Amino acid sequence: MNFSSTRNLYSYGNGDTITPGMGVSIDPGYGLSQFWNITKGGVDNTDFTQHPAKLFPQAWSTMKGKFVVPERGTWHYNNPEAAALTFDSNGNCTTTGLSSVFRLTTIEQNGLTFPALEIIGNLAKANDLTDKCIYYKGHYQKLDFVCQQLISIQVSSADAFDILISTTGADGTGDDVLSNDNDWVKLTPMLQRAGTTVSGTVSYTWQRLVNGSWVNIQSQSSMIVINAADNSLTAYNAAVEGVESFRCVATYGNKTYYKIKEISDVHDPYYIVDYCTHTDGVGEGETAVFKPKVIDRATNTPDTLHSWNFSYTVTKLPSGDVVKTATGAQFSLTYDEIESYGGNIMTRILAEGV
Repeated sequence: MNFSSTRNLYSYGNGDTITPGMGVSIDPGYGLSQFWNITKGGVDNTDFTQHPAKLFPQAWSTMKGKFVVPERGTWHYNNPEAAALTFDSNGNCTTTGLSSVFRLTTIEQNGLTFPALEIIGNLAKANDLTDKCIYYKGHYQKLDFVCQQLISIQVSSADAFDILISTTGADGTGDDVLSNDNDWVKLTPMLQRAGTTVSGTVSYTWQRLVNGSWVNIQSQSSMIVINAADNSLTAYNAAVEGVESFRCVATYGNKTYYKIKEISDVHDPYYIVDYCTHTDGVGEGETAVFKPKVIDRATNTPDTLHSWNFSYTVTKLPSGDVVKTATGAQFSLTYDEIESYGGNIMTRILAEGV
C-alpha cells in the first residue's frame, strides 16, 4: 500500500487543512504565457483578447475530502497585500488602468459554482515585459488561504520553446484531480515556439517518476493510455495513488525539452501531509524540514493502523532531473542545497505502508 505527495502550500486551523490551488480554463492549445514580438510591437501568443482565460480558486478541504467554494474572497494583481481589484454590478473591472484587462465572472466545475477572474486583455505591454502574478485571497469556515497564478511574459525569439500541456478531465476542461466526479484525466502536449505550436515533426515520450528515476510509460488498459494520434496520456483512477508526477519529453531539431505535470487522486482513504516548516520560499541561512504523516481521510487524524516508511525524491525544475534521494521520518533541505540545484525544485514524498 503506497501513497505519494508533492510539496504544496497549506493553511492549517480548526482541525481542517486547506490546500490552495488555482484552476485555469482556456481554449485548447493555448496557455497563460504571453510572448511579446518586439519587431511588430504586439503579442504573438496567447492573445487574451481572442482567447480569454478564466482563473478560479481551487481550495481542497482534507476534512471534507472535496473542493469547497470560498465563502468570500478578493482578487489582487501582482501583490497580495495591494488593494483588491474592484468591479461594478455587471462584473466589469473598475480599478484604474485595468478596466479592459479583467472581468469578474463565475465558472461551473464538479457541480459547484466558483468565483472566477476572466482575463480579457493582454498583460504584456511594450513598456512592461515583466512577469505578472494574480492572487485570490479566500476565506472558508474560519480558514484563510491564498491561491496564486503566475503569468509568464517572454520576448519572442526563435529559441523560446516550451511544452504546453492541455488538461481535460471527464467532468470538464482543466480538471487534473481524479475524484468520484472525474474518472480520468487526459494530458495533451504541444511543443510551442514563442507560443505557437511547432508544425514540424516532434517526438513525444511520457515518463513517470518511479523510485527516484524517470521511467518511460507504456499503455496499460484501464490504467494509463498513450494515444499516438495526439501524443496524449490518459490516466485512470487505478493508475494514481495520491499525487503522481508525469514528465513529457519532446524532441525536435536534435534538442530535448521537458515539462512536468501532476495528477492527484482523492479516492484514496489516506493522504500525506508533509508538515514542512516552509510553505514556499527558503531564505538564506534557513532550512526546510519535512516531518510527514499519513492521515486517515475518514477521521482526518494520523493513521495508527499501519506503519509507514517515507522516502523523498528531489528533482530540479523544469527538467525533472533527480538531484537527491533520502529515506526516514524526517527530511531537510538547506538554502545552500536548493541554490546549488538551481533554486527551483520539487520534493516528492512516498509513503509505503507495512
